[in-house]
Amino acid sequence: MRDAIHRHWHRWRIAPTAATPTPSWADRLQMPAPAPEPVLVGSDEKPGPDGIRHGLVARVKREIAAGTYDTEEKWLAAEEALLRRIEERM
Repeated sequence: MRDAIHRHWHRWRIAPTAATPTPSWADRLQMPAPAPEPVLVGSDEKPGPDGIRHGLVARVKREIAAGTYDTEEKWLAAEEALLRRIEERM
């Protein structure tokens, strides 16, 4: 049998080393900051336990009964917003 020393096999042997931890994809993932609460203009009323703002509902009902809820300005603003959304999709 031949002597293994003459083949120099020990020169190419890989020595084990300590494994370095590789961060997983979940560790590299950065979660976005939570969105701030929406600010309701002109509304200091807090929702009731059922989630309904009863003061707002009463005001809207009064305006509808008086015929002042649907104004020309509101309809024009809604129309412009709708046309803008349609235009963005094209």
